[in-house]
Amino acid sequence: MTFAENLSLYVNRDLEVYGANQFFVEGILRSVGTESFEVEVRNGSYVTPTELITVFFANVEGIRVLATS
Repeated sequence: MTFAENLSLYVNRDLEVYGANQFFVEGILRSVGTESFEVEVRNGSYVTPTELITVFFANVEGIRVLATS
């Protein structure tokens, strides 16, 4: 199983993404491709609308899937 296939099991779950140079994203995993994935994040003011950002696997140091409540 590849990393992308593993990560796709967590679509629609909350996660934290850690990258090089202290890059940090927290949001909801929305989709996974072969070289990247998309995370829905809130903007800085914590109000709608949310934004979809693309994160490339090459830039990822670690991912933490958050527990469901």
